[in-house]
Order: sequence, then structure tokens, then C-alpha cells
Amino acid sequence: MERDFKQIEQDVRQVIEMNETGKDIEYITSTLDLSADYVNIILACAQGFTEDDHPTAIAHLVEMSL
Repeated sequence: MERDFKQIEQDVRQVIEMNETGKDIEYITSTLDLSADYVNIILACAQGFTEDDHPTAIAHLVEMSL
């Protein structure tokens, strides 16, 4: 999957927002048209982040994981 950094950052924000509102991975993948593996990478990278700009930091981790 080829995604530029801005798209990854947007995906991170959307996935985290949906996950925080209780949506499951199946719902997230079908709504955003993303693979389950990609969503799992985002959620794994998001664990433990608390700083204000965490979506950008998470997006960097996701980009390095792809």
C-alpha cells in the first residue's frame, strides 16, 4: 500500500477517533476502505501515546512500519 505521509497522518486521526468511540476493526476497515493489517499497525503504534501531537508521532511510526 503506497501512502504519503499526509495520508497516513489522516488515516491515524480517523482510525484513532473511530476506535475511541468504540468502533471495531471490521467497522473501521470497511468505512475507511483500509486493510485490517494497516489498522492494526496504527492501533499498535498508538498504544501509550499521550502527548498533544500524538497523531503525527504515530504517523511517523506507522510510516516506518510499512
